Amino acid sequence: MERIKKSKFVKFVRGIFSDRIIFFEVMILLLILTIAFFVRILPLRWGLYLSEFDPWMQYKEMKYIVDRGWSGFIDFFKWHDYDSWYPYGRDIGRTAFPGVPFLAAFIYHLLHGIGFNIDPLELAVFLPTIMGVITTLIAFFLGREVGGKPAGFITAFLIALSTASIQRTHLGWFDDESVSIPFMMLGFLSYILATKKDRTWKTLIIYSVVAGSSLGYVTATWGASRFPIAFIPIFTAVLAFIGRYRRKLLVAYSITALLYGLIAVMVPKLGIGFLKEATMVISIFVFIYLLSFELSRIKPHRFMNLPHYVLFVSIVGFISLVSIGSLGLPGLKFLSIVVPSLRSVLPIVISVAENQVSTWATIFSDAGFKLFLVPAGIYYLAKRREDVDIFMILLTVLVVYFASTMVRLTILAAPAITIVAGFGLSEILRGLARNISITYHRKERMRPIGIEYYVVTPTLICGLLIFSLIPSTYGVGYSISPIDVGYSPPTVVSSSMPIRMSIPDWLKTLSWMRDNLPPNAVVASWWDYGYWITVLGNHTSIVDNATLNTTQIGEVAYAFMSDEETAYTVFRKFKATHVLIFITHTSYTTAAGNVPMLLGYGDEAKWIWMLRIAKQVGYNFTESEYLDENGRPTEKFWQNTLLGKLIPYKPQQISAGVTGHVYQPSTLNHFRLVYQSSEPYSSYAYVYIYEIVD
Repeated sequence: MERIKKSKFVKFVRGIFSDRIIFFEVMILLLILTIAFFVRILPLRWGLYLSEFDPWMQYKEMKYIVDRGWSGFIDFFKWHDYDSWYPYGRDIGRTAFPGVPFLAAFIYHLLHGIGFNIDPLELAVFLPTIMGVITTLIAFFLGREVGGKPAGFITAFLIALSTASIQRTHLGWFDDESVSIPFMMLGFLSYILATKKDRTWKTLIIYSVVAGSSLGYVTATWGASRFPIAFIPIFTAVLAFIGRYRRKLLVAYSITALLYGLIAVMVPKLGIGFLKEATMVISIFVFIYLLSFELSRIKPHRFMNLPHYVLFVSIVGFISLVSIGSLGLPGLKFLSIVVPSLRSVLPIVISVAENQVSTWATIFSDAGFKLFLVPAGIYYLAKRREDVDIFMILLTVLVVYFASTMVRLTILAAPAITIVAGFGLSEILRGLARNISITYHRKERMRPIGIEYYVVTPTLICGLLIFSLIPSTYGVGYSISPIDVGYSPPTVVSSSMPIRMSIPDWLKTLSWMRDNLPPNAVVASWWDYGYWITVLGNHTSIVDNATLNTTQIGEVAYAFMSDEETAYTVFRKFKATHVLIFITHTSYTTAAGNVPMLLGYGDEAKWIWMLRIAKQVGYNFTESEYLDENGRPTEKFWQNTLLGKLIPYKPQQISAGVTGHVYQPSTLNHFRLVYQSSEPYSSYAYVYIYEIVD
């Protein structure tokens, strides 16, 4: 029996690879996927750690589910966590997206059920890399759908080595984007396939179900899901508007929209009220718009102009509902992506680097030389003007605009940029090959094209590709290499500094907290470090990276920006027992000798946002009193604020015209230093913990 099974398997494999071209194509795709995997696991050199801050909270949620077995998926929605946002706590089930922890916990239970025992942290660390490989595979199929196999292979290769993609799918990036992007791409691919004109009803329904389910899962995973679930209706409406309506389009859209809408309202963070939000209302209006086309086809004499009336009424009605406040709008954070100027009233949002408006340098760094190929790709798409071409043109224009308004959204633009760039490059190379072939086979002594086309063009493309892949590690001063991105250490390993080396101060601090602070200790700090304190330090925090309660963050900011007595009163109100600050500092060699200076990666730079957020929640601060015309903190900051006193490095004139920051710790009445991560002048990063005393 075993021999029979083996022979069948061998025949099956031989059948697949009997065609040498297919074998060659499969090998190329496997090579690309292997490259994608190995580039993304480069941080493994630094150990098994999660990156940044949010992934640690995702891991905590996953661990909560895993520890409770299969019932953890239900218990999650009843979980009120008192380890964060003390003393009120946080209702996790209603304030967190379950997509990432649910997927990881499901995989864990599945593996555990078939006998594979894996550590939850190891799974959380490697899952983003696996999703990055899946993203590369889906990109191949999307690229193939747009421009055939050559475009598919180029697209897969480009996204495998895309800086923006690697940033959010490398080892340890256990966060929303690593899961959402492949599901979003799968949803787009399935919808494109579902709406093809020659699609049978059976396959149409299957692809529509996959599209709706995939996009629905994105709504359970990422707040930015508002984009894909608004884009699908917009694209569908555009198709109908330009005369490409068909009954199968109505069915495909109805199934897709119904499924992602049902899944969205089942996510507690969104709830039934999400149906009233503008992003979902667009879906409903487009459904009515498509129905009007169907009616006009059934009874053309009676309803011939109905779609035009419906479109006009829908637009006017949508604007009217927004104007009178009857229609729910996404939060200001989401609206500011469309209108970046709105972000000026959200100091908590703009205090985060990834929420800043993108510069051209940022966009180029994340997209690389692919940006130069996007116009060519759009040109070829516009010439062809098929449904999939309209889809990609609309998608690319929108995501590139959004990426230009917020740094974080370059990951949203990465798939579209790589697909369009891959298609553009494949068409350029296809034309190049065609013209070379014509030149080679022509008997007449005529050149249909200039030599620069088939010599300079590929040379330039190869040069750009090679330059973009050379890591700075190998002697290049400035690099846009994705390998450099993958080779960066996890944030907690480098102590939140942009340095490719281990700076163990945060790891030492969090270990000390676990082993030495009392079990009932409550640690006050700036919100940036809340997840680390709670998850890695195993202690209660007052505010954290979820930024759920602006008022409570403002209170902590007010404490840091106030005098010692006021700060003591505020922290005691929250029952804090300890205060943590993070400082970066080094010494520079100058003509005047060694000059010790604060580096600006810690609270010594973040204090200005504390001031602004405290002012936002109602406390009266005048920024010019704390910040001079050169952007440096004034004497009032150093003498009249708690943070100024807690920072042990104070400004001091080193020589004529040269001011440094010298170690001169303050003596305080209510805050006693109990821990410092490193001795003065011995590190780049320093974490200090003060005990609050009466």
